[in-house]
Amino acid sequence: MNPFRYPDATWPHLRSTTPPENLPHQQNDEGDHVMGTKELVVAPRTVEITNLSPLPGLAQERESVLIRATARAGEAKRSMSRFLHDLRYRPPRARTARMLVLIPAHNEEATIAKTLNALLTQTRMPDRIVVIADNCTDRTEQIARRHRGVTVMRTVGNSDRKVGALNQGWLRWEAGYDYIAGIDADTVLAPDCLQQLEAEMASTPKAGGVMARYTFDQQLGSSAMARMLIRMQRIEFASWTSDALRRNRRTYVLGGQASLFNARALREVAERNRTREPWDATAQVEDMQLTGDLQAMRYATNVSTTARAYAGPMVTVRSLWHQRRKWDEGMIRLLVRSTVNKWTGALWRQQLSLLSNGLTRVGFLFLLMAALIVHQYVWSWWWVVPPAVAVLLNFKIAWRIPNRTATDLLTAMLLVPVEIYLIVRVACATASWANVLAGIKRDGWALQARAEQGSSSGPGKMVGVVLLIALLAAGAVAGWTRCPLFLQQRTLTVGWGILAVVTALQTAVMAVRIVRPSRGLRP
Repeated sequence: MNPFRYPDATWPHLRSTTPPENLPHQQNDEGDHVMGTKELVVAPRTVEITNLSPLPGLAQERESVLIRATARAGEAKRSMSRFLHDLRYRPPRARTARMLVLIPAHNEEATIAKTLNALLTQTRMPDRIVVIADNCTDRTEQIARRHRGVTVMRTVGNSDRKVGALNQGWLRWEAGYDYIAGIDADTVLAPDCLQQLEAEMASTPKAGGVMARYTFDQQLGSSAMARMLIRMQRIEFASWTSDALRRNRRTYVLGGQASLFNARALREVAERNRTREPWDATAQVEDMQLTGDLQAMRYATNVSTTARAYAGPMVTVRSLWHQRRKWDEGMIRLLVRSTVNKWTGALWRQQLSLLSNGLTRVGFLFLLMAALIVHQYVWSWWWVVPPAVAVLLNFKIAWRIPNRTATDLLTAMLLVPVEIYLIVRVACATASWANVLAGIKRDGWALQARAEQGSSSGPGKMVGVVLLIALLAAGAVAGWTRCPLFLQQRTLTVGWGILAVVTALQTAVMAVRIVRPSRGLRP
């Protein structure tokens, strides 16, 4: 600290130090004696005070208080500016969509627990899970009630089976939800399935619904035949899903196994059809009918590229037969009563493809037997090309099956199991067309349920069908051997020519499917 100088401060100093008693005495005018004095000299002197400090802490305290007050005022101003800026330019508040899951269940005690466990461990938990117990006579309802967070309701007076159960669940719970998921009671979802379905719904303009990619768990087969049937269904669904993904994910059916719907779109469908519910109780394929209604209202119906679901497979020939008969008959009835449009055009293409594949195989067998009977068969190596191309296509499809095994690839390369499965599918479609055109109505739901439970009159009917085919074949052989020679020659010449052209076109289509890039999309 700088020293303080006091120039006016002086200190007295005596010039003499003579004691007072030695000073001379003088006499004043009155004669009194007074003491003599000496001159007192006061000498000015400047004193430097270097250690003098101001009052302790006073100036420093005033300075620090002022600094703190200024800093706080500045911070308050900046905070207010930030608050006003955020208030003015804040983004719109994100609203979390509400999701409802409806699970119609009829005597599903063997599978309902796995379905609910998969739903309760989703990365995107639904807001409500409702199991709709439809006329159950087993422990389905009791098992479902053991799961916390699951609502169980019973149908009342329902005679429309799965469709009626869905509609009753819709009427009871749909209010206030943005998304409605329909899940079969034997379907197991991958852990992120609902999250992926919701994300694709949110990113798709005017989305009506999105379907998970289906496959089947090979471990569910308890016998060699069951495992073979599951393997065939895995190949079939992988092929179907690949074709749907190639068509920009557009599908003509949002499968009821695991699909997520826009609740507002479903309400509009019900309003358009002048009903209270979106599902049509008169249709055997309610999911296909609903998809057609959504597309008619310009809603997008897509297959997911990421969501995965494991559907319940058919593990017996009878159950597979009745399931496909129900699907085929329902589709054919839709086609018969509907006009040709973009949606029904896809259904017609599917039916015509199945029909052409069946005709080529039946035609080949007929011409081969006819030529052998009259000793007119001539071998050509060109007929090796179609089976070879088919093997390559089947191998490509099997290679892209999720969780494929070496047996899947071997089955695809052998070709024979795939061909037998295709013949069964053609037979289902043929029988379904015959029933619809003849005006015969069947309860496909009841027949499939009995077949899955092991009670069915299938063996007797199957024996009857085999005997009918055998009789027709015997009659054809007898008539062929009695035909004139020129008719036999003309039939073989024209028949092989037509078959060659059709087979060449089918082979070209298969070759295109082989070389077509998948764009990273997996079935």
